[in-house]
Amino acid sequence: MKRVYKGIVFFVLFIGVLHFQGCKIYTGYQNLLRLQNEQTTVVNTGEPRVEHIESYQVVHLYGKPYDMGFQYGTLLKEHLESLALISDALFPEKTLDKYKKIAVEAEVNLPESFRQELKGIVDASGVDYNLLLALNTIPSVDCSGLAVWGDATADGHLIMGRNADYIFGSINKAIGLIVVKHPENRNATVMATFIGMLGGFTGMNEKGVCYGNMLVHNSETKEFNMKGLPIQLLMQLGGENYSTAREMNDAMTRETHMIPINLMVADKDEAILAELNQTSWALREGSSGVLAASNYFYSTGMFAETFDCERFTGLLIDAREYYGKFDVPQMKKSLHKARRRGGQNMQSIIFEPGLNKMHVSMNRVPATLGPYVGLNVQELFSR
Repeated sequence: MKRVYKGIVFFVLFIGVLHFQGCKIYTGYQNLLRLQNEQTTVVNTGEPRVEHIESYQVVHLYGKPYDMGFQYGTLLKEHLESLALISDALFPEKTLDKYKKIAVEAEVNLPESFRQELKGIVDASGVDYNLLLALNTIPSVDCSGLAVWGDATADGHLIMGRNADYIFGSINKAIGLIVVKHPENRNATVMATFIGMLGGFTGMNEKGVCYGNMLVHNSETKEFNMKGLPIQLLMQLGGENYSTAREMNDAMTRETHMIPINLMVADKDEAILAELNQTSWALREGSSGVLAASNYFYSTGMFAETFDCERFTGLLIDAREYYGKFDVPQMKKSLHKARRRGGQNMQSIIFEPGLNKMHVSMNRVPATLGPYVGLNVQELFSR
């Protein structure tokens, strides 16, 4: 199954959805847009709920994995039904069966906590288990990231920015949301993610550890590893269990991964990048408080061929040009320049872990144009 991770991007089912007016796909999309903008009655803090912070749906979940799944399936039942409607209408049955077969093969390696959470979602929503399983095991995305800290920034505080670049056109206006998990006896986490996903590609925990991943195209190892775990689930586990970037990074290098990825992890003191393929890993640490990444490996022994990525180079050039003056407004400008062109940029997130801040732009194309919504993550975790 070589290069499967490049061809089986489950989210691609949404491409061109707006051209199917009058059919089930269009109906499902319109339902998701309606639900996104539908203001909910806010219940007491500390209870499972969907609330709105400016234009974003924020889902709060509490307790054990099954309980959080059941809460998710209850709160987002209509969202999940619309998601299933779109996928069933757009993909031929054979294609969906292929995705589900791969997901079932990968399921045996999932931690029991994730299986329980999925079961809870299915029990509450009635959505097909294997469809959600595929959504949580198969997706991969192109991304880029930059972290600056210490002497590189205007105030010495670490700033980490991450772009998520996909190829879905404007459909992301309907599927992005923020999920805040309050698990028993573990760290609370916040993820900028998508409907139906247990984890996500960009997140932060209550200890101030922030994280994001990038699919890699030039790895020496190109096999899809069915014994590995999806990075979005691994980051959710890491966020719940580790208190520093170094701890989380070390844990991720001990895991087995499905596909080659770059993983950037940061806290208030430092940022680290792990280059991870299915059989080996390497670390890249910042130089003078600067660390950048995109969709390619650069460490010796990790890549099959070198690649000069202009997005990666552009981030480094900006970090050098604005060295000592870098701040959040400059990060927004740098991320915008580093986005993929052609309407592919769907999510742009900036973290300030030392200040408990997270700046989110999504559900628009390109997301790097903003506006960004500022979130106090400690306030989210205390609710």
